[in-house]
Amino acid sequence: MAKLGYARVAAGSDALEEQVDALKEFGCKKIFTDDKTTKNTYKDGLNAMLEYAREGDIVVVLKLDRLARSIQELQQIIDDLKVREIDIVSITQNINTTTDHGNDIYSWIDIFADFERELHSERIKLGIENAREKGVKLGRNEASRSMKEKAFEMYQSEEHTMREIVEETGLSRATIYRYIERKKGTE
Repeated sequence: MAKLGYARVAAGSDALEEQVDALKEFGCKKIFTDDKTTKNTYKDGLNAMLEYAREGDIVVVLKLDRLARSIQELQQIIDDLKVREIDIVSITQNINTTTDHGNDIYSWIDIFADFERELHSERIKLGIENAREKGVKLGRNEASRSMKEKAFEMYQSEEHTMREIVEETGLSRATIYRYIERKKGTE
């Protein structure tokens, strides 16, 4: 069993050393970090830590928000660790999944992730409804009839390749072929 520390900071923050010191004080022998001021992405250290962790290990963070940027991402990480029988400790939030009380965090994370998904879905539906009420046309703009006609004429002339027609009109192949079929059906 090993205590694996993980620390993450955003660009311009000097809190990385503070997190690392707290992780060392807690007994972490191996510490993984992500610092946006370096060339790594914010997940390089996290991914390395998750790959390194073994059954029976304990992942230690200062706060759970160091592990993830959303509740859904946190849920995925925690679920993965739980399946692999790796525990989590959040020092400042007094969360420790090696205890019965700490194991309740798994249930709460699932509940909050579902809640966040439902809120997000409701906001999207409300936004669409508000846009429609304001007369906003949703979806992709229909290709202009004049460009479709131009594509059809170029196609019928048999002087242009489909690639040339696409480049000239800016329409997709699918749009052009649909329009051609529609035109042929009305003739």
